[in-house]
Amino acid sequence: MSIQEIRKQMDSIKKTSQITNAMALVSTTKYNNIVQTSSHYQLYAQQLEEIIQHLVSHVRNLEDAQELDVDWDERFRLINFKDFLINRKVKDIGYMVITSDKGLAGSYNSQIIKRFEEIIKERHESPADFVVFAIGQPIVKYCKDNGIRIAHELHNLPDYPTYTQVQKIVQKSVELFKNETYDQLDLIYNHSKNALQTEVLVHQMLPLKGPDIQHVDVSTNEYLLEPDLTAVLEVLIPMYAESFIYGSIIDAKTAEQGSRMQAMRQATENAEEIIDHLNHEYNQKRQIKITNEIIEVINGASAQESGK
Repeated sequence: MSIQEIRKQMDSIKKTSQITNAMALVSTTKYNNIVQTSSHYQLYAQQLEEIIQHLVSHVRNLEDAQELDVDWDERFRLINFKDFLINRKVKDIGYMVITSDKGLAGSYNSQIIKRFEEIIKERHESPADFVVFAIGQPIVKYCKDNGIRIAHELHNLPDYPTYTQVQKIVQKSVELFKNETYDQLDLIYNHSKNALQTEVLVHQMLPLKGPDIQHVDVSTNEYLLEPDLTAVLEVLIPMYAESFIYGSIIDAKTAEQGSRMQAMRQATENAEEIIDHLNHEYNQKRQIKITNEIIEVINGASAQESGK
């Protein structure tokens, strides 16, 4: 490669490096913003969980006070929100798989699809045994290429999704579980451990785990409920389930921005290494060229001197 070609390649890579560095800075800003959104959601989810714990504890407290011989698990079976808390015999499973329509995020999408593929091979003999809620074109394409049923698909999810933007797919996933279209709903997505690390999680979202009521002091939390406690829980429990799913989507978006930030930083570092290598090669060839030119001048001068 000539000196001119090396110089041209260096200029091209420098421009690419400037672009990837700018994208890394943008992703860093987006990551910090989505982390704040996630923190706000966590506060909301925690408060909602505490309300449900107190309400359910109040139900149990009333039963104890009245010395009713009612099994607590059976109590759940007597009211409508039982659908979200009772484990049914698992015949069919629903999966919500969260990928990204945007690229430049390293192995973000490929890791999720690889894990999903491993799971369905381990659990299912036929695609008829499960259904997928697909978020992002990569998982949609995978499902269509492999004859997998898609219950609902969602594309072009923004960097900071609101609940309204994901409400349809979230509510449909909860509704189909309640209607016993499937008996278990699992979420597969990239979880953000921190700005540098992500991991693919397979999380059972439905049925919900029963609320932790062992250490709740109901004496300090009295509620006036209309029309009654059961009716309130019938609204809160589905809301609780939907909020968990939305929280996982926010978590996935956080991991996506973290992955993109790292990918762009790595691309910038790689570009800088290539530039350093090319610059070293450029200087060597330039030095050789200058040396050869000096030698030619000296040889020419010597030849002229010899001819006199």
